[in-house]
Amino acid sequence: MMRRGLCPALACALLLLLARAAHGQDASALFAAGERAFAAGDYAAALQSFEAARAAGSRGPSSFYNIGVCQYRLGDFEAAEATFAALAAQFPAMRELAEYNRGLALRALGRIDDARVAFSRARESSDAKIVALSNAQIDELGAPPVPPRRRWRGYVAGGLGYDDNVALVDELLLAVPQSSSSPLVEALGVASRTFAAPLRIDVTGYAVRYSEADTFDQSALRVALIAQQSIGAWRLDVGPTVASTTLDGDEFERLVGVDVRLRRDVAERLSFETRVSYDDADAGDPQFAYLEGSRRQLRFALEHVAAARLRVGLDLERQDRADPGVSPSRQRWSVTYRKRFRSAWTGDARLSHRDSRYGDAEVPRDERLLELSLAATRDLSADWTLGAEYRWSDNDSTIPLFSYDTQRVQLSIGRTF
Repeated sequence: MMRRGLCPALACALLLLLARAAHGQDASALFAAGERAFAAGDYAAALQSFEAARAAGSRGPSSFYNIGVCQYRLGDFEAAEATFAALAAQFPAMRELAEYNRGLALRALGRIDDARVAFSRARESSDAKIVALSNAQIDELGAPPVPPRRRWRGYVAGGLGYDDNVALVDELLLAVPQSSSSPLVEALGVASRTFAAPLRIDVTGYAVRYSEADTFDQSALRVALIAQQSIGAWRLDVGPTVASTTLDGDEFERLVGVDVRLRRDVAERLSFETRVSYDDADAGDPQFAYLEGSRRQLRFALEHVAAARLRVGLDLERQDRADPGVSPSRQRWSVTYRKRFRSAWTGDARLSHRDSRYGDAEVPRDERLLELSLAATRDLSADWTLGAEYRWSDNDSTIPLFSYDTQRVQLSIGRTF
């Protein structure tokens, strides 16, 4: 009886061993096919074979290295840079060789400062050949250029678009829900100046005009004085802020507050940020007296930067206004993804979900807002960009009067200075 029980178990074990052996043979055969294609100069076929070998179980450093080299030879420098970065992170013994090859990819991308850093890391190698190659690259790149000192840096943009619910702007607190659709013209400007001391001033201006709903024309101006300081591994930005908003030419709201931000790296390519802000609100015109009060915000965010940029954030907000009907407690989750492509295009996608509670309103309500934004930007030159954006929002309220959905499309052109 014992021997009968052993036979099926032995058969299963043998089958498992044979399957593993076949799996390993598949990976080896695919890897060998990749080497033959590479030797023949067929880098596309080689890349396909090496990637298939990795999928079949080839997880060693040579798999990453060969894939990265094929990507580089094919001109996919962003993918090559990401592959060599992964090789350096996962196999410390290969770090200097990976950084050298990563530097070549960064140089091909035109990211000279990043390439210089990668070659500097590579020349820490104990391999004299890698050291010599890295030093040669650094010598070719030369010393970092000293940019001309600018008094101001900034960005300006203008755009044309269409909004099918212009009044229900996220940050605009109206006493009653209203809506109207209209073409729009929008302008945005951001300027910043850093002084000799660790002080910086930031100025942001915004204006939007609606041809068929001019009652909701808006303008905003915000000025912040920021003191910058390093505290160990943390970077601290703190300072006072003032802001003013107009609606249809009347001053809508004035804000005076303070903004505190802390940021630090928590791992390679991963950073953490937290922000605390407080604003004291004053109505700019007696008709908006219901806005007087305060606003407090707390933000947490993690950001990972590699071949693409991924940011995950949580915002907590409490508003205490004269009118409880515009005094929500809010919580918002957001995910932002940005990818730069080889052809001067950058794609952005953002998804957010916000819960708002109006517990002290005369008729309490809860709202859930879902927002999606998709954008594409193309570099026209070193300073000029062309952009297109689509935004969709859907707000669900326990009071149907406050439920809405809206869509917005826009084309814009911008310039850095």
